[in-house]
Amino acid sequence: MRQLIPVTIIFSLLHASPASAQSGGHLYADFEIDIEFNELDGLSLGSEAEHNRLVEQEMEFEFDFEYWVNDKFNLFFTGALIDEKETIKSADMKNTRTGLEFRELGVAFLFGDIIDSEINLGRVEHESISQWWSWWDDELDIISLQLWFGDFETFLAMAEEQAPESTDEDFIDPELDDVQRLIFSMSWEIMDGQFLNFYYLKHDDKSPNYRVGDLEDIEKIDEEDADLIWKGISYVAGIEHHVIGEIDLELHYSEISGRSAIYEFEDSSSGIVEVSEREDEHINGTASGYLLRWTPREMDEFSLIIAGVNGSGDSDLGDRHNKSYRQTGLQGDLESYGELYQPEISNLKVNMFGLQWRIAENMSFALMHFDYRQDKLSDEIRDATIEVDPSGASRDLGKELDLVYSIEYEETLELFFTYAKFKPGSAYAEYRQDSIDYIGIDFAYKF
Repeated sequence: MRQLIPVTIIFSLLHASPASAQSGGHLYADFEIDIEFNELDGLSLGSEAEHNRLVEQEMEFEFDFEYWVNDKFNLFFTGALIDEKETIKSADMKNTRTGLEFRELGVAFLFGDIIDSEINLGRVEHESISQWWSWWDDELDIISLQLWFGDFETFLAMAEEQAPESTDEDFIDPELDDVQRLIFSMSWEIMDGQFLNFYYLKHDDKSPNYRVGDLEDIEKIDEEDADLIWKGISYVAGIEHHVIGEIDLELHYSEISGRSAIYEFEDSSSGIVEVSEREDEHINGTASGYLLRWTPREMDEFSLIIAGVNGSGDSDLGDRHNKSYRQTGLQGDLESYGELYQPEISNLKVNMFGLQWRIAENMSFALMHFDYRQDKLSDEIRDATIEVDPSGASRDLGKELDLVYSIEYEETLELFFTYAKFKPGSAYAEYRQDSIDYIGIDFAYKF
């Protein structure tokens, strides 16, 4: 598959030139400027004062082109010139990233008289039906077939990373290299505004396995080889009632199964590490979640939200049978579960309640509270923002309060101000810092 996508895209581009001359194709373009600034004070919870304050700055200019050769065939390209800087203030450590990022690139063909269908080939972004339970919100190099028939929508795709994500990178991310994915999703509108979504994701890691004693470039290490399967079902509904108002409801359930090999590394020489340990395990985990948003009929400027999610944990770490759930790795931003802590749903329970207030037509204010607890006692947490592990003596990870003020104007201007405070629970009692503060500003202008 590594050669199939670029060859087909080149062939399609060459074919488009004479076709467009006959049909007079149409080009559509959008441009967007995005500026972000984030600062987090408490990255290490005070355990390392010189590594405690993180500042992130990002500027990007995104351009989106879509060329319709005719009413069935189109070419698309979305890219962004990016300039990102990440600084740990006290340690004066800086990490910069600049270049051209390739977000979407490929061809699409619409066909079908009885069943509307679309074939996509290239780097394509696809989003899950829910923002609270995002099993996929990412760009993938895919060959996909999408079908629409009555109340059913079906999506089938094969995916494998074909090239680095930006010109700033010299090689494909080792965690993605030689990883093949088979994706199936079907949505059924069972009633007006009410959907059932079934999905299946098979993840096969074809990269070579390490052996203990192997040497590897530190920038190219792959800490895990895994063959995994996710299966899930979601119910998403938007219901309007003439008495109680508007209700948005989501119910989700997912399972993961498979096997993985996890590697440990030790420094060997400058830039080179040695594989010191390999641990094989079988994986079987489950996760579930819900979200309820109520907008009263008589006070429709306010919305009350309650939500929860539970990813299973493992109580026996020595039996090589891991019952912890993990997300697909395709979920994009994890801000649904907190702007600051941003955990992955693995051995984790999150309860959230909040209030949204639409101050004016284009302005809104949101106040969200999150409570984080482990499902099983563990001295590890998967992919949280802070860089220290819990003690394993308590399930109480902490609580977070998010304040978000947003201005959105006619889909051309977006401005978000975010403040978040995380108060560590007793699982982090050994660390000095008793709270973490986060501020973020995000400005986007589309023209």
